Amino acid sequence: MTPARRLERSVEWVLTAGVALSGALLLLGLALGREPLLQAGVVFLMLTPGVRVLVLTVGLFWEGDRRFGFVSLCVLAILVGGFWFAHS
Repeated sequence: MTPARRLERSVEWVLTAGVALSGALLLLGLALGREPLLQAGVVFLMLTPGVRVLVLTVGLFWEGDRRFGFVSLCVLAILVGGFWFAHS
């Protein structure tokens, strides 16, 4: 498997796992009537794109693609800054 394909599979896995975990928490929260589980499901759903960008950034630098690695790093900084700003 080529490095680019490995990176695609890693990103795919992160997105799939994030949505699956979020969905499971949301369904469980609805079934049990537990608001904390619902909140956790929403939080995981919101964090999934950020984790995706983090995995992509690390993968791009690992492959030696510095140009797109720095672009991805800027996107990650914007996401982290937005998350920090929203919670301050």
